[in-house]
Amino acid sequence: MTHRRRPAQSGFILLFTLVALVVVLVAALSLIKAMDVGLLQAGNLGFRRDLVNQAERGMAQAMARFGSTGALATEALRNAHAPTVNYSASRLATNAQGIPTLLLSDAAFTAAGMTGSDLTDSGNGVTVRIVIDRQCTAVGDIAGNACALATTDGDRAADDRYRQVRGEAQPIYRISVRATGPRNTQAYFQSTVAR
Repeated sequence: MTHRRRPAQSGFILLFTLVALVVVLVAALSLIKAMDVGLLQAGNLGFRRDLVNQAERGMAQAMARFGSTGALATEALRNAHAPTVNYSASRLATNAQGIPTLLLSDAAFTAAGMTGSDLTDSGNGVTVRIVIDRQCTAVGDIAGNACALATTDGDRAADDRYRQVRGEAQPIYRISVRATGPRNTQAYFQSTVAR
């Protein structure tokens, strides 16, 4: 009986298996990384949406200051600065996006002399800061200042000139809100009102 020799193994299958294993591991790591990024983005969107809701609280508090018992209830109160409620009777300096520069950093806020307290929700790690500025060039009565004015009239006449003659001129106030949340996420919101 003659024995036939088996052909020698070249190890090609082992090499192919190792390469396939490396490719599968790289694909698994890429998938894990993509999931981490997706979860991080979803978390940030959730934080931003929560900051929108928190900023609404700030807007409501700012509007309450203009109410009948608020710190800015009368025109005489609005003609002077009120740093205890973060109010400026003259237009504040802004950045290119129209956000008051003193709202951009805590140091600028303190340097401007604002002493009003922030709304804080320590359970959620959210802080809301409000700044109100009258859109006038100087402090004092609106008659002597260059103020941005809104005219109001209950009668909706088609002729704008007629409305401006009959309408009552009211200064415009800009309410700016900065909401700071977890992971130092920040969102800025603004609204203008005439009073």
